[in-house]
Amino acid sequence: MEFEKILTLALENLKENSVYQLLQSDMDFQKESQDESSAEESYIQLDLTEKQRQVCDQLLDCRDSQNIDYSNCSYVAGLYDAFRIMAVLFPQKWNMEQIRQTLYENSKTK
Repeated sequence: MEFEKILTLALENLKENSVYQLLQSDMDFQKESQDESSAEESYIQLDLTEKQRQVCDQLLDCRDSQNIDYSNCSYVAGLYDAFRIMAVLFPQKWNMEQIRQTLYENSKTK
């Protein structure tokens, strides 16, 4: 269990640093981020009832959570694919079943 926690923390740290650097230079993402900020300002100014706002907020929270899970799975899948490529290039050095179990099992424990 300790290994799984350390691996999960290491992957999260690596992902945050790597993804942040990529997003900073991704002009499409920067534009989408600006558009999202503008849409959020418009949403806040809507004259919604408390119930309507709760429904909208719940929808947005669910989408955010789903996007985070998708992002995490995509990151792990990318790592796995990179190892698969390395296994093709250097077949004696990579135990793909062990790598698959380690990556996928740890991504499920979150």
